[in-house]
Amino acid sequence: MSRRLAFAALVALALPHVCVSVARASSARGPWVAVSSYDDDPFVADAGVERLGRASFGSDRDGRLVLGNGTIEIEDEEVVYREDPATGEYIAFAWNPWSADLTRSNEAGDFYFPDEPRFPLHRVERDAEGRPVLVDGLQLWLPQDLHRGMTTTFEAVAAAKRALELWAGRELAWGDGGRLDINAHAFIDFNAFFSPTAQSLFLGVVPHRLPGEPRTAPVKMFETATSWELAAHEAGHALHAVLKPNIDKTDPGYRTWGESFGDQTAMWTSLLDSGRVRRLLAETGGDLNRSSSLTGMIEAFGELLGDGLPMRDAFHDKRISDTSPEVHDRSEVLTGAAYRLFLAVYGGTRSEDGAAQALTRAGRVLGTFLARAADFMPETQLTLEDVAKAYLEVDAEIYDGRYHDVLVAEFTRRELFDAGSVDEWRAHRAALPELRLPRAASDAELGAWLRANLDALGVGPQFGLRLQSATRLDRVRPDAGSGHAIVRVQLTLGREKGATPLDNYGILVFRANGELADYHAPLPASEPTATGRAASMQVQAEALGTLADARAIGLDRRGAPVAIVRGKDGRLEPEARVLSGDALDPHMVVFTREHPDGERREIVVPPV
Repeated sequence: MSRRLAFAALVALALPHVCVSVARASSARGPWVAVSSYDDDPFVADAGVERLGRASFGSDRDGRLVLGNGTIEIEDEEVVYREDPATGEYIAFAWNPWSADLTRSNEAGDFYFPDEPRFPLHRVERDAEGRPVLVDGLQLWLPQDLHRGMTTTFEAVAAAKRALELWAGRELAWGDGGRLDINAHAFIDFNAFFSPTAQSLFLGVVPHRLPGEPRTAPVKMFETATSWELAAHEAGHALHAVLKPNIDKTDPGYRTWGESFGDQTAMWTSLLDSGRVRRLLAETGGDLNRSSSLTGMIEAFGELLGDGLPMRDAFHDKRISDTSPEVHDRSEVLTGAAYRLFLAVYGGTRSEDGAAQALTRAGRVLGTFLARAADFMPETQLTLEDVAKAYLEVDAEIYDGRYHDVLVAEFTRRELFDAGSVDEWRAHRAALPELRLPRAASDAELGAWLRANLDALGVGPQFGLRLQSATRLDRVRPDAGSGHAIVRVQLTLGREKGATPLDNYGILVFRANGELADYHAPLPASEPTATGRAASMQVQAEALGTLADARAIGLDRRGAPVAIVRGKDGRLEPEARVLSGDALDPHMVVFTREHPDGERREIVVPPV
């Protein structure tokens, strides 16, 4: 039995019975607010206290601070859902015992709760015969005066956003209108996910008994929100969606990269916290060439299952051939390669900077690779090889090729690269047109510049490019690529004012002096070695026939622009993708030649 199935059985056993103090580090009037937060989760160690700036919080009508601001909001629903195993639908199961008042600060004006139990009981109202009491068909769970799940998740998500914006060199407006809502007690399951339909995070709760405990033992409640790593991982998914806004959300390459992105978000964000760095050094003695609390991801899973193993561990030698295509499993190859780069960066500066400073610097370097790689790869569909090549590009553009040999050796060893990958990357760079972005150009001027350079960008007369966005990176963050400009474009059929937009996008990166540093065209190349204008014209000729087929079967009338993708057999295929489902069931309905009436494709799969 797999670890995941074994865990599902454990939760099923519990459900029938359901159907380190630290001194306060801030005052109510000071600039800092104390927040109870687990470093990992309750099974690893008791919660400590973190300090967040007072501006990180909003306030209610009474002037009390609340776990919310313009960019993050803890906001539970009135009910807790449970997935119907037969249909996969989430059904309301119980009244939520965590009230909205729990998002408010305590009487001292902060969010420090040192006396809360690490392992609280799950309390259910029962009748005289011991059966759960139902109110309007839902179980009545007794109120929980527990704050640490909400406070831990709030602190972790805020830290992840600050970190990714630092590394990316720009603000990242996530969620709905720039605000990410978080339901910290959404459903019964050891899972959590970012829902693109709701643009929100949802975290589960787990009524359980530990393996080996008798059936008469009381059921306890684990909030996945008390796992700092899990919350930071899910925040990574929400930020990943901002960094790659045009991606096919069902694309296996993107989803696999996304799981590594979430794990790395948690890992490198943790190293921006000086307290966590000190504790990591005390744990390891400065030897990071081993498994540790940094590499072990979500230890609670192993504690609840009984084998004591974290859900994933970044310290390993896994290769593509050692893993399955399942996105979490395959993602570990990239994460493991990134951790080896981290060790090289850490080891290279430790003797000069000291262990703590070297750790912080290595985390910042890896965070920059993580965030900026998104700018140097295709916009719509991608592979892990594309991600690895983007790391080479980040190294070349930001670190002057300092880590090139380490990256190539590691990516090759782990089979992310084959014998031709580096030559393909070099050929891609060599084929870039010699273009320069106008300084301080308005959107209208950029649009005119694009139209004037369609031929240089390899766009044939039947197609055009429409400016989608232009972003200049913050010049005060040199590690992120000071002064780079990121320009995203949408492919159109035709060039006139009423040209038909297609669901294909390209990305251009310009250096601070305006020179073109990288360009990925909207249409997928026929093969990695296909570069230059002739190859672009061949793909576009094929795309015209594909679009004719799409119109013949009505894919252009499905409520979404038609996308041209490269199918498994290498042929170009038309697709119309429509984001569907409610908040807890996000998925895509995709219309294709094979399924002109649409087929469901999943976006979110367990485990976390």
